[in-house]
Amino acid sequence: MVVSYFHPFASGAERQALAQGVELVRRGHSVRVITRSVPGYPIDDEEYRGLQIHRWIRTSNRGPLFGLSFVAGFVRALRSLRGELDVVHTHQALWEAVSTGLARPFLRGIPTLVQPAASGYYGEAQELMRTRGAPLLRRLILRNTHFAAISDDIAGEWSALGVPSDRMTRTASGVDTEVFHPGPSAVEADLLPRPRIVFTGRLHPQKNLPLLLNAWVEVARRTPANLILVGPGPDRQPLTELAESLGIADRVQFAGAVPSPAEHLRAADLFVLPSLAEGMSNSLLEAMATALPCVVSGVGGNTDLVTPGSTGVLVPAPTPEAWSSALIRLLEAPEEAQRLGANALTRVESEYSLRAVVDRYLGLYRRLIAEAH
Repeated sequence: MVVSYFHPFASGAERQALAQGVELVRRGHSVRVITRSVPGYPIDDEEYRGLQIHRWIRTSNRGPLFGLSFVAGFVRALRSLRGELDVVHTHQALWEAVSTGLARPFLRGIPTLVQPAASGYYGEAQELMRTRGAPLLRRLILRNTHFAAISDDIAGEWSALGVPSDRMTRTASGVDTEVFHPGPSAVEADLLPRPRIVFTGRLHPQKNLPLLLNAWVEVARRTPANLILVGPGPDRQPLTELAESLGIADRVQFAGAVPSPAEHLRAADLFVLPSLAEGMSNSLLEAMATALPCVVSGVGGNTDLVTPGSTGVLVPAPTPEAWSSALIRLLEAPEEAQRLGANALTRVESEYSLRAVVDRYLGLYRRLIAEAH
């Protein structure tokens, strides 16, 4: 597996790579992870839950030298490990995919699978087109063997960049339903009173949380609900200041970073995700696996997971009025909310459990390996 950052540094792609890697190891496969060396984290090689992690990539932060140092480091790492590899799977698709594309000549017989992490402004396809040298980088990326699209949006963007349909497979992210499931919570006493609407994820501009706080003014005025924001990120201080300026600080709780959001999800009554862009959100999958009714933006993989009126609510308009209306409607209709949550759980268990998703990836790996030989 090739990924820019890895455990314990975790956002969506990193968490999914870790979960899939652990499941592959549980089944008896050998998994190596090539990732960046992080200042202040001195370990170059370590084993974690059976995964062999190689933090070999040292990068320069000086303008275009970043991309050059990133690619050079990954190509060297792939060259040194090539005798131990059957397939290379990137969990992001810009510099990671440039690296594997550039490494193709000496990875003879070893297929490279590129999996973009997101679509939209924060996705790799649009980032690629904003990057200096985009035409050359695109050609290098297209040298890879195959592409895995975890959402219809991602598939559309990469098709437009030139990936043929026979070299792209629709896949999905998975959720560990043994960790994320309905039930009592151990953190009830630590949270503001019910009803609780919870967000889990990075406090980052991509998540569009100022919109949610502006919508919360009306939600707080018309309902007794409290908003719980779970996760770390650069936006915590400005979001705290915004809540105070809007007069809702007593109805918003910043829970901070937690090892796993499972307990906070079990302590919630509703899940919310107002992101500007998503691949296939781990947070949304985890909330659905907890049988929470989910109110989410109509972007990226959210639209693959949530069927309006069946497994959740899509909010197409990025306005505080649209969001407050959607949240209030579900808070005032608990039976409808419970039905949506139950349907969401059924869908995750049948289509998006970690084991089912890894089954599909293993089938794809085996097909690519067979075709390469």
